[in-house]
Amino acid sequence: MNTYSDNKGNRYTTPQIEQKIKKSALLKLEIQFVEYGYNFCEQCKRNDCKPIDVSHTVSRKTAKENATVELLWDLDNLEILGRRCHQKKDKLNLF
Repeated sequence: MNTYSDNKGNRYTTPQIEQKIKKSALLKLEIQFVEYGYNFCEQCKRNDCKPIDVSHTVSRKTAKENATVELLWDLDNLEILGRRCHQKKDKLNLF
């Protein structure tokens, strides 16, 4: 099974990484909800930009290639985006 390193040399499997990402994404959404009373896209600042995704500033691919997988569950590397803004950010905007 493939494993990926963090910047301290610790190794993580894909299921371990995915579990940590999911936990951090839920926490990021909860923090925003507690602070504002609702979730919204941090890019366009709208709450009707749905569905809501949690995106990585440093991509999964880059973090794995650079042995910095800890960024994938770092709250500072996560951004709450509506699907449309997320696709635009990732240059997948087909609209």
